[in-house]
Amino acid sequence: MKTYRVLIAPLDWGLGHATRCIPIIQLLLEKGYEVHVASSGDAQRLLQLEFPQLKQFSLPSYKVGYSQRLPFMLKVFLQLPKFLLVIIKENKVIKQITNQNRYDLIISDNRYGCHSSIVKSVFICHQLNIIMPSLIAWMAPVINYVNHLWISRFDQCWIPDDSTASLTGRLTKPALPNSEWIGVLSRFGKDESAATEFQLAVLLSGPEPQRSVFEKKILHQLSGLKLKSILVRGRLDVNPIEKENQHLMVINYLHGEELQNIIEKSEVVLCRSGYSTIMDLVKLQKKAVFVPTPGQTEQEYLGFRLMQNGIALCQRQNEFNIVQALKEIKNYTGFVGSLSETNLLNNAIDKVLK
Repeated sequence: MKTYRVLIAPLDWGLGHATRCIPIIQLLLEKGYEVHVASSGDAQRLLQLEFPQLKQFSLPSYKVGYSQRLPFMLKVFLQLPKFLLVIIKENKVIKQITNQNRYDLIISDNRYGCHSSIVKSVFICHQLNIIMPSLIAWMAPVINYVNHLWISRFDQCWIPDDSTASLTGRLTKPALPNSEWIGVLSRFGKDESAATEFQLAVLLSGPEPQRSVFEKKILHQLSGLKLKSILVRGRLDVNPIEKENQHLMVINYLHGEELQNIIEKSEVVLCRSGYSTIMDLVKLQKKAVFVPTPGQTEQEYLGFRLMQNGIALCQRQNEFNIVQALKEIKNYTGFVGSLSETNLLNNAIDKVLK
């Protein structure tokens, strides 16, 4: 039987793109395939920690700049020329890596330059319909046209969702002709025996400076409460020092199994409404309070859509009140019910390699 060689290349905007690649890597390894990883920044460091045995390559970093004043999407929009240059550079690196390693498949998670004309290439994306802020909403047709044009350079576009669950809502409508649903992706598997230890688990992530702004706000509000809590800062650039007092434990970073253990032992999870985080909480069937990164239209849409559906509470960062949130969360169901077990991802891998 042929041993396939696969290159995985996640985007380095936060950790979400890397974490949702973990179950893909695990499945590929279970199938006996040889897996290599190409990325940059924290995404690369995370996958090095999770899979130290895999061959790693470095790609150019997007080095996204954010602002406390300018709206998130507007700041991103202003950096498009820089991103285009990175896409061109990463495509050159991918060609070099491909020439050296003879891959059977390249799987890119939101890296538009990670494809090859001589190797089957797949693009993972849950934003086929990019929502623009009201200030530049008139640009949406042009932005989405270009987005679809770039995605069409890949053999397939894998959507980490399924038509039944439809967690992504209008973010994946309309689907493209080369789209394949691969199911809800999570590195976690629910442990029914986990006992409650924390009243609240705070999972911080996302871009600076907003990550630190939100952390400061949470710590200030927690300081006056006798609430058994744990805060995971989501930072790989500092030593994993743990701080704790009688009611609060602060940890910089946790590996996958450790993080799952903390989430399962917590009554409520407070976090950003990033899509990868949502998929993890769906898998673990938890109650959640979401606070979208200010101005990040995708997170705002997902968070408030789940609130409208009675599943999770969503508050804006400038209005966030932890006491109010913990009172109101009782009115939401949380992610209840089990996901149907499907072979969508496995089938998609087999299909593209045929």
